[in-house]
Amino acid sequence: MTQKVKIHDGIIGALILGTSLGGVFVDTRIMWLAAVTAAIMISSAFTGFCPVHYTIGKLIKD
Repeated sequence: MTQKVKIHDGIIGALILGTSLGGVFVDTRIMWLAAVTAAIMISSAFTGFCPVHYTIGKLIKD
């Protein structure tokens, strides 16, 4: 597993965990962020484009 994939998974995992906890403890409207994140993840499975992975690729050179 490359460093970029680890960073990507960490960012996405933290975003989903944070919005889930925020939805439980703060306001349920925050859950829309988790839903949008999931929709982007599903669409990237078909298109091959992930905004987070693209940004990481631009910031971190191998």
